[in-house]
Amino acid sequence: MGRLFDGALAACFLVAAATGAALAQTAAELLDACRDESQSAPQRIGACTRLVEATQDSAVRAEAFLQRGVLREMGGESETAVTDYGEAIKLDPTSALARFNRGNAYDQLGKHDLAITDYSEAIKLDPKEADYYNNRGQAYDHKGQHDLAIADYTAASRLDARSARPLYNRGLSYANKGDYQRAITDFDQAIRLSPDDADLYVARGAAHEELGNESAAKADYIKALEVDPDSEDAREGVNRLGGVMR
Repeated sequence: MGRLFDGALAACFLVAAATGAALAQTAAELLDACRDESQSAPQRIGACTRLVEATQDSAVRAEAFLQRGVLREMGGESETAVTDYGEAIKLDPTSALARFNRGNAYDQLGKHDLAITDYSEAIKLDPKEADYYNNRGQAYDHKGQHDLAIADYTAASRLDARSARPLYNRGLSYANKGDYQRAITDFDQAIRLSPDDADLYVARGAAHEELGNESAAKADYIKALEVDPDSEDAREGVNRLGGVMR
């Protein structure tokens, strides 16, 4: 699903004058705790929750909701994450990241149209972020709209030419359309960029197998097992083609 959170507001901020200096210090400490990746998720969620209650500063509250949404999403609580991202968006409608994250949560919930809407808004706000196109492409794929997905993966690859992920995803889209040769071309490029990813060899092996290139398919499955001996898909592929590996 791509990155959940990248970047944060500066720790220095203003709180409502009525709260006083002592509360400002408390809020600053809570913000640090909300961000602190060395702490457990429950501790961070608690700090983010207290921070929302401790300040009326919109920017700080938006970050607290965003951070809490990420933590909840990572914990499998996509529904509550959607609510938190929504609060962050209300407080900061210009946040492309909050839109992107909510799109990820919607996609995980199977609400692909809502995910696409959020990804599209994120792209409007930040049109040069490759992950936004990549993840919208995945949502289109989930709807079976492979041509739209391919267009998004192409855009993502242009924006981040060093990433194998959009090429891999585009290859899968081509394979889903039955265009296995184009899929192999994309998997070839992805493997050059990320030669230690077993999934890429498995995908290319499957495309070769669909084309009847059994020797090439078997070679890819064997390579995948060299990279990741626990790859069940690769092991099944070798066994299916007569390699018999236990």
